[in-house]
Amino acid sequence: MIMSASGCLQPSAPGAANGRCEPLADVDLRPGFVTFAKLRSFRNKPKLVNAIGFHHRNLAAGHVFLICFENQSSVFKKKQFDHFDGDVKAMKEATIAFAAILAGTTWFASQTIAQNDALTSELSTQEKMVHRRAVETAVWAMPLTNAIAMRDGFAEVGCNYNVVCYFSKIQDYRAAVTTPNDTTPYVMAFWNIADGPVMIEVPPTEGDLGLWGTLMDIWQRPLADVGAKGRDKGAGASYLIVPEGYDGETFGADYVLPQTTLNGYTLLRPIIPDASPSSLAAAEEFTKKLKIFDPEQPAQTQYLDVQGMDIDGVVEFDRSLFVLIDEFVQSENLEERDAVALGMLRRLGIEKGREFTPTERELEILDHAANEAKVFLQEAYFDNHSEKQEMGNGWTVLTPATSYETTFSWLLDSGAIALDDRGSSFFAFYTSAEEFNLTAPPTMYLLTSRDADDERLDGGTTYSLVVPPDVPVSQFWSVLVYDFEDATFLDGLEKYGVASTEELEVNEDGSVRVVFGPELPDGVSQSNYVPTATGGGWFPYFRFYGPGEALFSGDYQLPKIEKLIE
Repeated sequence: MIMSASGCLQPSAPGAANGRCEPLADVDLRPGFVTFAKLRSFRNKPKLVNAIGFHHRNLAAGHVFLICFENQSSVFKKKQFDHFDGDVKAMKEATIAFAAILAGTTWFASQTIAQNDALTSELSTQEKMVHRRAVETAVWAMPLTNAIAMRDGFAEVGCNYNVVCYFSKIQDYRAAVTTPNDTTPYVMAFWNIADGPVMIEVPPTEGDLGLWGTLMDIWQRPLADVGAKGRDKGAGASYLIVPEGYDGETFGADYVLPQTTLNGYTLLRPIIPDASPSSLAAAEEFTKKLKIFDPEQPAQTQYLDVQGMDIDGVVEFDRSLFVLIDEFVQSENLEERDAVALGMLRRLGIEKGREFTPTERELEILDHAANEAKVFLQEAYFDNHSEKQEMGNGWTVLTPATSYETTFSWLLDSGAIALDDRGSSFFAFYTSAEEFNLTAPPTMYLLTSRDADDERLDGGTTYSLVVPPDVPVSQFWSVLVYDFEDATFLDGLEKYGVASTEELEVNEDGSVRVVFGPELPDGVSQSNYVPTATGGGWFPYFRFYGPGEALFSGDYQLPKIEKLIE
């Protein structure tokens, strides 16, 4: 960056902040703990990010903004950021200025870590306990904060309770949710049964057109798989979601599903032959046959096309995470199984019927603890501390056995809850399934996060993955890349992977070389190239649709991802 003589910050690269210079006169840059914020490239909206192991956000221009918050007098909620437009005076209760524009600065990362280490070293015994319990409850709460973040993000664009929200085209980076695919448009709906049951009517499959997915509570525990691969097997059915202990009218529902929590949601996928305009149009028309309503006061279902909308549906690992947890505690049914975690939350000032009013010092501790929890979750998931099944050469299955062996309740035979497995999994993905196994699943996802040199995959480096011939699939395969920081599509990019349904360049032996990197190398076909963004990490999901026996027997294995030497 370049600091001008007038005390302004001047962008150090073309396109950064549109070349504007913002005054720094009101900013106190004294040493100590600093809260950082990021701007997503698709909207002018600051977002708090992790400070431990700081990894700047992959913006379209390859830059990130460090924003200093001072004189904070309240917990920062997402709604306070909605109208930030680059004017340093637009943010209430804070003095904000653009203090740096970075492009992969390792110095900044080390300084940030040092500042946070300094904070923890000076904590009192009681403050250390706040920090410890904040880390633990952040991990405990991942399934519900993941789901609440999506619910709130979709609600911000008009997708409220009992509204069918769908993508008329394949979702892109503007829909910020964890590890989406780019082959099938998503359909989502959220509900709340505080005032009574909710009816969901899934239409029957028509030829090769249908829906499938899972109805879940806010902990993302499955209530039922529905649609072509669910309970109704494509015949269509009505599902009545009721509170536990409900003994009222069932309104002729085919299935009555007790739900422990008040909130729930579903992710459904249209079954279509391809992503052609005609197939997407057919999927949109068919989706409008899905219905969700209050059976006591039936009304026409509302439908909302959210294609192209900016949806902020991911958890931010800062103080706002605990705002989400407090929202849950105050408004939801609490379960005896979570009594210990709820007890730990009391130490943070979060308890049902009690106002959450942390001090400024406590907010700093919560920021730090949330960041530490994030680093732990990343390591647990990507370094396979959850003992996901190994599939050869550093590739593992998507989720640990503690998920599908417990039907995603995560409650083990020993009576323990697999907290770390659950938390790290819902850092990287959302949704669950009533029926899932590694014997004959309809799809199989594999992941890795390191190259052949056992180094994290970096957006500024070019890599090659040679997919061996005869991929064991009855349908197709695809490989997609995601941001290591929050498991979303990389911001600002228009392509996220490749699939065997595309016209890929195939080697003489039938293998396919897929190249990942910030720029298309000479001699590489555009069809086989997946862009990444300099300055951040990434990881791939390799999806097998209709996986064959050779994958499970180990006869077919993906190789390691190699650095490409040009």
